[in-house]
Amino acid sequence: MRTIQTMQQADEFFASLPDGFDAPQDFAAALPPAVEPAVKYIPVAGTAGKTTVAALTAGILKEAGFRTGLYTAGSEPLSARITVDGQPLSGAAAKAYTEAADRILEGTLLSRPAAELAAACCCFEAAGCFFAVVETADGALASVLPEVPVCAVTHIGPDGSGRTIERLAHDAAAVMRKGAVCVTAPGQPKAALTEIIVAAGKTECELVVPEEDDITFPEDDRPTAQVDYGGYDVPPAFMGYHAACNVAVAVELSLALWRKGHDIQDDAILGGMAATKNRSSIRILSRDPLVILDACRTSQQAAALLRVLQMAKLRHLNAIIGLKTEEGAEDFFATLENGLLPADQKKDKEKMPGMGEEGPIDRLYLTVPAGEDPALAHTLADLARFHFETEVCTGLGQAIQQARAAGGRGVVICGSEALALEAEHLLEN
Repeated sequence: MRTIQTMQQADEFFASLPDGFDAPQDFAAALPPAVEPAVKYIPVAGTAGKTTVAALTAGILKEAGFRTGLYTAGSEPLSARITVDGQPLSGAAAKAYTEAADRILEGTLLSRPAAELAAACCCFEAAGCFFAVVETADGALASVLPEVPVCAVTHIGPDGSGRTIERLAHDAAAVMRKGAVCVTAPGQPKAALTEIIVAAGKTECELVVPEEDDITFPEDDRPTAQVDYGGYDVPPAFMGYHAACNVAVAVELSLALWRKGHDIQDDAILGGMAATKNRSSIRILSRDPLVILDACRTSQQAAALLRVLQMAKLRHLNAIIGLKTEEGAEDFFATLENGLLPADQKKDKEKMPGMGEEGPIDRLYLTVPAGEDPALAHTLADLARFHFETEVCTGLGQAIQQARAAGGRGVVICGSEALALEAEHLLEN
């Protein structure tokens, strides 16, 4: 008799698994038996932008008429993060989901990232998907996926794991395979791009690097003004440089598939992007009072947030921060103050903390996402005090209350996807 029989039981099982890395052969053992025609997988690896690139690419393929699966990482229940043609799991795919959970429980117990990806693959096979776009935290797992025509390596930067930029790029570049096309983000750090180029050469994988010069920002500084990549209008939901780079990767993935013989027209690219919700980046939850949600957790993502706030000419904001680790936190706070990445922080008076031009954010309220150690908020506050006035809060509710009571133009809530989702649920209800 099966131990796991319902979607909720499966969700709880996957949520209970630890983070970690697994050998590709262990992951392969949890995959469904090979069928013909095989699902064509598009793995997306990297530090920042994976969810956005995956969602945009899946949206384009669905718009082009292909039955398309999508799996993204995140804090929501796994069954909510696996979709087929943008719809929740149902029928054969839902049955495959619970069966995959039971099989992993009874067989080779995997870490959460590998187990989630294996379950998603089972769903896509059962649903008869032509394409499946999958976010992967471990590029090596992609080596055992049945067919990979194209893949992506998004922006590489510190992720809180302690790995170097070179190591992070090396691990992400493991998604490449012979005969595939890999698209990487424009503006990669030199150390990361070097590793990616070497990996492409070793695997005989074609590498495409979108040109930063092909991303055109309008002279009009309104935040709703249209951005363009190579003739393709970037949807207003994907404003800012970082988001535009993710759009560039999704467009180039689609063009690479078109060159491989798949019918993907320009209208499908534009329509698919326009229909995609940007849930992993900057969202305005309300305008009066102003509440901005952002899942940013790295210095690169903080820089993207600052660019958007500065472009909108916003000042005197209070920020609620809920990072899940102190690794990389000091760089995050420094970038949140002046918009400069660690490598660009200059040791002159103008760019020293508290000495430069006034930024959009005045004060920080430190908390942690639900289920995290409350002591972390005090540690983060100590790291942030060099850059901002800070206050530690016992939970998100108290942080929102105090940030609003402090006045100012509005509130920014960021630091992790978990905190952004928690805030969205709390404020909308």
